Amino acid sequence: MNPQGLLAVVTGGNSGLGRACVEALLARGARVVSLDLGGEVVQAASFIACDVTDEAQVAAAAAQVAAEHGPPHILINCAGIGGIGPIASAQGPGDVVAIRKVIDVNLLGAITITAHFAHLMTRAEPVGEDGERGVIINACSIASYEGQEGMSAYTAAKAGLAGLTLVWTRDLSRHAIRCAGIAPGFMATPMVSFLPEAFVAELLKDAEFPRRAGRAEEFARAALFIIENPLINGEVIRLDAGTRPPARTQWAAG
Repeated sequence: MNPQGLLAVVTGGNSGLGRACVEALLARGARVVSLDLGGEVVQAASFIACDVTDEAQVAAAAAQVAAEHGPPHILINCAGIGGIGPIASAQGPGDVVAIRKVIDVNLLGAITITAHFAHLMTRAEPVGEDGERGVIINACSIASYEGQEGMSAYTAAKAGLAGLTLVWTRDLSRHAIRCAGIAPGFMATPMVSFLPEAFVAELLKDAEFPRRAGRAEEFARAALFIIENPLINGEVIRLDAGTRPPARTQWAAG
């Protein structure tokens, strides 16, 4: 699918991985709508304020996109928050409310967005030699596969997204819509900017090559590869420099 002239919707599109995807798609000539709660909108992108955990807001955003732009051909689910804490300790049970919040945003938010925007996508004009109507990309994570100590919430959400990628592929293939995921390792984004340098260094020491944090634009390049290659379907691509994180870190334990 050549994104030039097509409509793309990106959640979390005003910062981090989502913002990089918005910029990359605009550079390829796509029309882009960013759904986010705030932040600085990328110039030339449209913006709709939307809380992905509120289905009424998601439905209203989908209706606005349809009315103003028509059905999208591209959807990238990047909206997300972080969270860390044990499931239980000697002092008491873990913070289930905090776990639920992360799952609500990162997993249920993506489900709600996809339900509404994939419905619009079924009405999109087929494009390319295969007559594609759309492609959906989920921002998964290395934690989808190797969640570390204290990552119950984030791992539950991202493992869920990774697992749903094939399910959505099977749900939507009859409409000529593909679905894929990208599972990045540690990425230098605003969501992790608060982490101590020692902790970041410990996370990166198990990378094979290159031994550094990933860049948001590298995630966006992977997204473009998926969009432009019609055989990428039902698959989650790891983007982690060969990293297999340890079960726990000295920083988290201490």
